[in-house]
Amino acid sequence: MKSNDMSQTLLNIQKKSTKKKMIMFGLITFCVFFVAFFSFIVLNIYAVCPSSERHWANTYRDSIGFGIESERITLKTDDNIALAAWRTRAENSIGTVIIVSGRQTPSVTLFFGYAKMFSDYGWDSLLIEKRGRNLSEGDEIGFGMTEWLDVKAGVDYLSSDEIMRDLPIIAMGTIFSDAVIIAAGEVERIDAVISITSPASFIDILSDYANYSKVPHFIQYFNPFIAKMVIGFRFGFDAWDYTPINGITKLGDRPILLMHSTEDILVPISQFEKLYQKALENDIDVKTFVREGNYFFVCDNEHILEPTLDVEFSQTILNFLDNVKINFYQQYHVRMD
Repeated sequence: MKSNDMSQTLLNIQKKSTKKKMIMFGLITFCVFFVAFFSFIVLNIYAVCPSSERHWANTYRDSIGFGIESERITLKTDDNIALAAWRTRAENSIGTVIIVSGRQTPSVTLFFGYAKMFSDYGWDSLLIEKRGRNLSEGDEIGFGMTEWLDVKAGVDYLSSDEIMRDLPIIAMGTIFSDAVIIAAGEVERIDAVISITSPASFIDILSDYANYSKVPHFIQYFNPFIAKMVIGFRFGFDAWDYTPINGITKLGDRPILLMHSTEDILVPISQFEKLYQKALENDIDVKTFVREGNYFFVCDNEHILEPTLDVEFSQTILNFLDNVKINFYQQYHVRMD
């Protein structure tokens, strides 16, 4: 009798243990699939929606309305995508600023006012409409992991110009600047970077969104691994390395200006802090401009079309360009000697 009771007790314990294991397995499976679903939805919503928003993005601007003439050109990327671009020129140009816009909208032509500002200070501009936007080819958003090739196409174009190829090239992102930092890390011909509201990486900003959405921490634990899998299957597993936080470590002695606002709800200030800290850890020449409040373009919202009216913002950029110019020509003369 005692033997039967003991056996029954052991059987009950075994059943309870098995039940606990099944519950744990079920929870872990649920967590993994939840994070995978969350990552997949976020990635695909942003990756495929440009095609449904092109009717809005096609309201691009004419440079004449900003007081500057432009030349419409077409660039070709290494992966064979045709990009719409506009070139503006300054008298006796001292270099070119490549300007790209945000993740989806607005059109880069909204920033002809920046090109006018640069022209008045002696800089040419090359405004590039990234893939999947407006008049450019492409049907998805790549979170910088593919768009850095769009910036490279601009560099290749300038490098083929006999007059401009030996002058400074600056890569500037006007919003969601991940592509320009990644490009600078991959393309040494870029002499400096101006980054406005860049995430540290897609995975980092996905984690911030999960925190903001109050996703339980034990679920967030799986987030980096699952997000990497989603990225790998969507863009290729080599895309993992194409992040701003990796790109900034490759700048060497080339300077970068990081600009952000403290209350940005789309790219939290924590993303700026991660990039800034990584730059310091790698002895990168980093300058910063942080504005109190929620300013998605960092520039005062009333002066997006004419940034010179935001004196503090515009002067920070122009001072940065002055230093780039001085350092470039000092190094140029050293090479010539």
